[in-house]
Amino acid sequence: MNSLLALAGTTSLLGARPGTTSFDQLEERIPGFGVLQNFFKSWLGVDLTTVLTAAALMGAASSGARAIQASGSKVYWWIIRFLTASISIAGRDRLNREVLNWLGAHVLTSKGTRVLTAHSETIQSDAWHYRRSSERNDYHHEKRVPVQYLPTFGTTWFFFDRSLFMVRRVLTSSSHYKNAWGNQTPDEYSGAPQGDEPLVVMCLGRSVGPIKKYLEACRVFADKQREAFVTVREAKGRGYGDESWDVTILRPLRPLDTVHFDEKTKSELIADIENYLDANTRKFYNSRGIPYRRGYLFHGPPGTGKSSLSLALAGRFGLELYLVQIPTVSDDKLLERLFAALPPRCMVLLEDIDAVGIKRRPGKSDDSDEDNDDSDSDPDDDRRTNSRCTLAGLLNVLDGVASQEGRIVLMTSNFAQELDKALVRPGRVDRIIYLGNISQRSSELMFLRFYSREGDGPRPADKVAQIPEAKLTQLALDFSSAIPEGIFTPAQLQGYLLNHREDPVGAAACIGKWVAEEKKIIDDAKEKARRAAERRRKKRRESKLRALARMANQSKDLDSDAELEALEQKIKREMAKKQTQEPA
Repeated sequence: MNSLLALAGTTSLLGARPGTTSFDQLEERIPGFGVLQNFFKSWLGVDLTTVLTAAALMGAASSGARAIQASGSKVYWWIIRFLTASISIAGRDRLNREVLNWLGAHVLTSKGTRVLTAHSETIQSDAWHYRRSSERNDYHHEKRVPVQYLPTFGTTWFFFDRSLFMVRRVLTSSSHYKNAWGNQTPDEYSGAPQGDEPLVVMCLGRSVGPIKKYLEACRVFADKQREAFVTVREAKGRGYGDESWDVTILRPLRPLDTVHFDEKTKSELIADIENYLDANTRKFYNSRGIPYRRGYLFHGPPGTGKSSLSLALAGRFGLELYLVQIPTVSDDKLLERLFAALPPRCMVLLEDIDAVGIKRRPGKSDDSDEDNDDSDSDPDDDRRTNSRCTLAGLLNVLDGVASQEGRIVLMTSNFAQELDKALVRPGRVDRIIYLGNISQRSSELMFLRFYSREGDGPRPADKVAQIPEAKLTQLALDFSSAIPEGIFTPAQLQGYLLNHREDPVGAAACIGKWVAEEKKIIDDAKEKARRAAERRRKKRRESKLRALARMANQSKDLDSDAELEALEQKIKREMAKKQTQEPA
């Protein structure tokens, strides 16, 4: 058949010999061609000579197109190799996402790109907040996940600063497939990117200077889009360099005024961090051989704003907040890699450090727990899990030889008295700050802030806006005077105000009733805890009496003080073991 097409093509292109036709030449070279011609013409009404000639012409055109494509590809790669500069960016690098988001905002939406990739987008991700407000519909996307459009595989062309740029998203897997004709499918049609593909940024010219300028513009764009947010990064425990910090959440900036605790302590804390971040402070530390690190411990009852203070401080000083969930970290080596991947200046939050499963060192309380019958604490309620990280591993990343300098470590704890002294010693924790229950002055400020007409937030309801400033101030005084000092947490008071968000008069009028109800709940809980503690103390006393009785009976058969002392130590160990096995 191929020879037939070739012959037909040759005949049609070169023409027949003088005095002969194309049919005569085909009949001469292909015996039986006349029979086929008559069959097709009589039964199908098709001129077989014309069909073969058209097929031959199409084959020749296809071969020519392939030759032109191959030549064009060689010329293209020759230009890329010798007439362009390029910079490659790893798939897991943060700069990779910043380049893609810049393209999504400046090129894909305005240049009419015809080939894109789309995927359901997490609203907390960077790209959601990179969009202009006119392209976002927060109310609409509260009901369903939005769609994000980014460059697909292949090359995206655009002009930046009067230079021609090309960004190529590299296909790393073997997902190329061949169609029925054996030809490879172009990259942009071979599949959807997974989000971790490398990028190659190319620029027409022999210098990488324009590319560096473009990459810096991508980073500046990202910073501007995040000005109203705090970047919170969380590790999910894979542990291979920067890719460990693979979860990014952008939280709205929280003013420090919204975190209510002692104003003097707050001012001192802000001044201390400002002084630490000053460039001269780093020089001072380095010149005197002092490790340039800073650590803070925020402790107090639940709901007093310890985590909120960490978020507010990160926003106040424009630092990224890295959240380390120690129970999810597999071992000490992974913890070391996480800390090694931290940027030079950031905040690291170790939340609820007392509950992460890192226990006190053995022997710390061997002599103190047995005889304390009046203690309200439950020996079994140590609020710890079986963490796979050790205290030694945590101490090593905080101030070991290989520990990172320049970062600020924030720890939060509900029970600071239970932390190992080695963890909170100076050098690891430089300041310990107590965030207690709310005071009357703080409750007054919370009321005023809640119903304030100032700031960039939405305007208050008409019912609130009609209240004069003087009356609002008096309502705040009436409200705070009904709050007992140091009884309620800021979270409790905020929950109450949320129920009266459009009624400051009602909030001030009903606060007395709310305080009485909440105090009754607190008193009932304390009484319940006291009774439970009394039952535990009674059980411990009974256990001690039984143990002493057994010891007295066995001591009659002992011949020396050494044997008696050994028996006492044995009983102490058995009692301690039994206490750890008692249900709470």
